[in-house]
Amino acid sequence: MAEASTGLMERLRSKQELAVAVPTYVVVLALVLVPLGYLVYASLQSSSPGAPGSELTFDNIIQIFSANGYWQALGNSLWLGFLVSVLAVSLGVTFAWILGRTDVPFRRTLSVLVSLPIFVSPFALGIAWVLLGSEKSGLINGFLKKYLGESAAFMDIMSFAGLVFVMVLAFAPLAYLFTVGPMLNMDGSLEEASRVVGGSLFHTMRKVTLPVVMPGILSAALMIFVLAAEMFSVPGLIGTAAGYRTLPFFIYQSTTASPPQWGAAATAGVALLAIMMLGTILQARATKASSRFVTVTGKGARPVRIRLGRWRWPLFLIPAAYIFLGVVLPGCALFLTTFQQYYTPDLSPELFTLRWWERVAESEQFQTALRNTVIVGSATPTVAVTIAFAMAYVRNRTRAPFREAVETLGMLPVAVPGIVFGVGVLWAYVGSFLYGTVWLLLVAYCARFLPHALRVISSGMVQVDRSLEDAARVGGAGIPRTISTITVPLLKPAVLSGWLLLLIYCTRELNVAIMVYTSDSQVLPVLMWGAMEAGSYQTAAILAIIESTLILLVVALAALVLRVNLFPRAN
Repeated sequence: MAEASTGLMERLRSKQELAVAVPTYVVVLALVLVPLGYLVYASLQSSSPGAPGSELTFDNIIQIFSANGYWQALGNSLWLGFLVSVLAVSLGVTFAWILGRTDVPFRRTLSVLVSLPIFVSPFALGIAWVLLGSEKSGLINGFLKKYLGESAAFMDIMSFAGLVFVMVLAFAPLAYLFTVGPMLNMDGSLEEASRVVGGSLFHTMRKVTLPVVMPGILSAALMIFVLAAEMFSVPGLIGTAAGYRTLPFFIYQSTTASPPQWGAAATAGVALLAIMMLGTILQARATKASSRFVTVTGKGARPVRIRLGRWRWPLFLIPAAYIFLGVVLPGCALFLTTFQQYYTPDLSPELFTLRWWERVAESEQFQTALRNTVIVGSATPTVAVTIAFAMAYVRNRTRAPFREAVETLGMLPVAVPGIVFGVGVLWAYVGSFLYGTVWLLLVAYCARFLPHALRVISSGMVQVDRSLEDAARVGGAGIPRTISTITVPLLKPAVLSGWLLLLIYCTRELNVAIMVYTSDSQVLPVLMWGAMEAGSYQTAAILAIIESTLILLVVALAALVLRVNLFPRAN
């Protein structure tokens, strides 16, 4: 009798698990596999997919791989990704060491301010530095010419060096966040042992500290390489003006040509996808390797801060200079530009006006874009986190078949460049009722950022002892009741953190939106891109400020009300 009862319970559990797993599988397949399948399909079509007379062909592949422009754009993307990753990681790790391991003054304040560019889109930062650093009309050069003469010119942001500079400013906080946690938790006795035997401050950092956090450094470097190589916005804004065309911009130009070259764009997208997948696989391996480097042990070791002595204030200037260049100067440039009657480096009080703010506020395009941004920015994280929770539960709490394969599929978009995924989504849904609506953006964003939510929630679920859920199941609770009363409350911090992280990404996303938007589904980043293309710097600056303010307000409310803190701070 007992065996029959046990068998019945097992069958009921299996049915309940399949009732959760099957819908999850279907959603993930629709979100991820369908757009990527259409991308490959479009690359093998003689004309637009579904167009009359379109047939299977390999001409697109031959055309792309025989074009000099393609190889140059690909090489430019890879070189840009490599250079930005090296410089951004070097800068971010330096911040992590200074703020996490030393007694530098005001480290708590600095740790917060260094993280602020995470809340600002790289595109908004790029707009600010175009206003600051243009050779002829930049505010910095205008100030120098006013006081040093017309021949004075400090910088030209519309150059390859300027492109790298802006992208390093944008990505350095990401490298900082990857490495500051291990720095804060590292056992100080390791560094003390080095100094006892005569090791200098920088010798200890090079031989002891950095090797311990090397997995985090490698993981940050590979992620930044992928993000920089696939970025469309800043290279499109600054790089093209400098004659430096990257592959994402090559794909964008192919889709906006007359007539659009969809086959070439899809083929170039598939090639870029393969490269990004390789980088993502290497990044995942670097992350797994971190288990061999333990920075938190059961010995109760307390991190000991390195006393810098006379080096305290010189090292303080490193993060302080970054905050000035990455936060203060760009913020001032955007703010001041919004009050100019016409854009000029001469900041004269006579040019002060509020008409640009009034024009933007009254614009129907702005009202539509703001409404769409709020809808997508709040709905997408909610939907994506729900899907990610279901995936994590199926993977870690059930014995459903194919659960590992579906999890791998769900992580695939992290390796897909945004503009490439946008092309796939466009063709997957071009004939559907979603096309031309804001809900298509929601679908695209859900798929695009699903891996980020899945990482956060899976990490939290692994840390929760499943015996708590097993006890509820033994007591007769089904899967829905177990999830609602046990799993969700225990995972609340991870769920809220994942939701907040996705809100930041969705609000500032341009790569996907630029491919799938219509006049009725514009969002703020797309409107900013259009303003810069039209040369309306005041409008672009206002939109950048509004976008950044939206993100900062939500993050501040989450920290105060929900007690959600995405970023570690120095003690």
